[in-house]
Amino acid sequence: MMIEDMEQSLELLNNINEFFMNMEDTEKRLSTELSNKEAERDDLLHEIELSKLNAIERMQVYAKLEKVLQERRIIKDKIALVNTMKPYSNKYIEKGICAETNITIKNIETLKSNQANRQYTPRILKDLKCAKVKKEE
Repeated sequence: MMIEDMEQSLELLNNINEFFMNMEDTEKRLSTELSNKEAERDDLLHEIELSKLNAIERMQVYAKLEKVLQERRIIKDKIALVNTMKPYSNKYIEKGICAETNITIKNIETLKSNQANRQYTPRILKDLKCAKVKKEE
């Protein structure tokens, strides 16, 4: 990434801000998904335990159970990743990096606006084209 590129810098800062701000929401969402998958697993285990299933029904229930267990594993792996990154994000949140990132984003947007609307008022040479542009407006 080129630091001199204002757009890339803004994109990076927005991504950093989103990363820190969404960590807790992601953790909660994954926790809810895991609870749902565990409830599905329990339902299927009770179906196996309490129902008198024929061979075809058993195969169907076991296939559903296998799919639920695979989905549960994927969610648990994502939770492990979030839990690995959480201490890192907590340190930056504690140090106020999110507030500082927002301030920096606003400052860069102001800088960008100022650079886009740049005007110059000549001090001595009043017949310059940049001075005429200002008079015409």
